[in-house]
Amino acid sequence: MKLAVDQKRVSRILLDFDLSIEFDNGASIAFSEVMIDGLIVDEDNQFEGLRALATLHGLVCDDADYDESGVLRLTFEGRQTVVASPRDEVESWEYTAADGSTVVCGPGGAVESWPAPEHPKSVAPTVERLPSIGATVVRLSTGDDPAVEFSDGTKLLFDLSLDAGYLVLRESVTSSSLADSVAAAQGDWVVELSSGHVIFYRPRTE
Repeated sequence: MKLAVDQKRVSRILLDFDLSIEFDNGASIAFSEVMIDGLIVDEDNQFEGLRALATLHGLVCDDADYDESGVLRLTFEGRQTVVASPRDEVESWEYTAADGSTVVCGPGGAVESWPAPEHPKSVAPTVERLPSIGATVVRLSTGDDPAVEFSDGTKLLFDLSLDAGYLVLRESVTSSSLADSVAAAQGDWVVELSSGHVIFYRPRTE
């Protein structure tokens, strides 16, 4: 059975609770566990998985299908393969189309699907703004329109070095201000996280 991402380009890779691939038609696939060219990624090595999936950015999906046992296979331009197999106790993968219809592989490989909702819930867009003290980093994305997103609905629009991901995701903001030191240019934003990691950021909007 097919998912409607054949011949669609990978636009972004995201990490929040799960790893996700987003396509240029607005569809996305989230994984709790996935194998990328032989590398098995789960909750214990998500940052390694983010770096591996980042290599898919810009590639076109040749094929995306799942079988009756719930195994999902995707190939990209004939050279990279992503496989998600069922898990015993939790969902393995979830496909969401642009219209909100979903296909989910539940525990043990039971695959269920739901049509698009008649009245989709409106989601407030995140905005480029200094995050508030105590806000937590809830999502990292790389690819088209990369961002670091916070729990207060703010985001910083830049491509974070993926090697620093573990110092940023799920960390809380301890300081958030305009630059007042020689380490950053005038007008830059400075965001310090509970891990000690500091983000120097030049805003795109005033």
